[in-house]
Amino acid sequence: MSETSFDQLSPFRWPPAWQDPRLVGLLEGGPINCVVLDESAAPDGTVAEAARQAGLLVRPLSSLGVAPLAEVKWRSSAPLVALSGLVWPSIKVAPRESNAQAAAGPTGAPWIDSNCWVIRLARVRDPGKPIWLEFAPPADQVAPNAAALSVAIADSAAAGARWIVSLGERMSKGLAGGNTDAVNAWRGMLGTLRFFEKHREWGAYEPWGSLGVLSTFAGDNDFMGKELLNLAARRNLLYRILDRSGGVNQSLGGLKAVVYVDRERPSPEWKARLAAFGRGGGLLIVPRALAVEFPGEKALRCPVVGYRLQTFGKGSVAAPTRDWDDPFFLAADVHNLVSRRNDPLVLFNARSLWEHYSVTPGGRSELLQLVGFTGRNNNSVSIAMARPSSSAALYVPEQETPTTLKPEKVDGRMEYHLPSFSSYAALEFQS
Repeated sequence: MSETSFDQLSPFRWPPAWQDPRLVGLLEGGPINCVVLDESAAPDGTVAEAARQAGLLVRPLSSLGVAPLAEVKWRSSAPLVALSGLVWPSIKVAPRESNAQAAAGPTGAPWIDSNCWVIRLARVRDPGKPIWLEFAPPADQVAPNAAALSVAIADSAAAGARWIVSLGERMSKGLAGGNTDAVNAWRGMLGTLRFFEKHREWGAYEPWGSLGVLSTFAGDNDFMGKELLNLAARRNLLYRILDRSGGVNQSLGGLKAVVYVDRERPSPEWKARLAAFGRGGGLLIVPRALAVEFPGEKALRCPVVGYRLQTFGKGSVAAPTRDWDDPFFLAADVHNLVSRRNDPLVLFNARSLWEHYSVTPGGRSELLQLVGFTGRNNNSVSIAMARPSSSAALYVPEQETPTTLKPEKVDGRMEYHLPSFSSYAALEFQS
């Protein structure tokens, strides 16, 4: 393959244990078109040559500039953003002494690890660049099956990134030796990759939600800002990221609320924009110390204990009575303040599913992507949309063509009932 744009590549990290160049045959005719090699891969160059002969682009891992989120040089001349220091997307396993199958937070919901918030922040920090993720299956766990690999692919692609597929030591050895389970997992993974390659345009859709999260996400604001993104995503609180270090021209259109996470005062420009947003009908959520910057007028009944809610022009302003110190409870408080009635959609029977809601430029199409982390089929899931649509199509990796869904009236609202699906489903709504 000749040199091509990174956004057209589907990368695969060549396992260090694969010294036999004939294993390149596993990639031929499939969706993978780029082999990423590290220094330990066949130092005589036979693997790289075999990959090129098979029409694959070869890239050294060291050439990608892979770095953790905090060390990335944003808006540089690099052709892509390659991130490391990431989690393996999965439900966190409960400790051995526990009778539970999965760990959970104080709400009792399964504790899910995902990289979606990292991708979302990277897209805001370096708009338009391809994003590649470098992570691998945990070495202390069994070899990943097709479902686990599909989740890793879907968790990355649904947020607009590409995973540098890494099989881990156990699966690499099993696949090279022709192990049946490993071969089946490989084939299933290739099918999932083909699906997302077919729908690459979805990665360009804009994440949408009723809440704006405003922070620098750096320095003293690094922990609280980033953890709020992570934990809000775990709650399926649909938000848009507003990077305070990126200028004041970021759109607030369509937002119902903005939470200002940082402790220091906003710049005069941001203060004016936030004040206009609140007085125009939005909800401002600010730290206790900054309540004086946005003085309210009349006290309102607040649905969240520990907060004061006041009118603010046509909108309102909420501030806590004590400083924020725990991002878990901040995420819960913000979701209750914003209220689920402002969500663009409501999911039912979807406890272990993560939502990715996005729209096309102009908003004529809406896309809801659902990623499941249990490895089991998701049954009896239904969706109520806030606005009507002319059509709804359901896409799953196991089917070549989408399924048309018809809404049903339930308790006065229109709902879509989804057929059973495995690790991923996407619903595209046309208005």
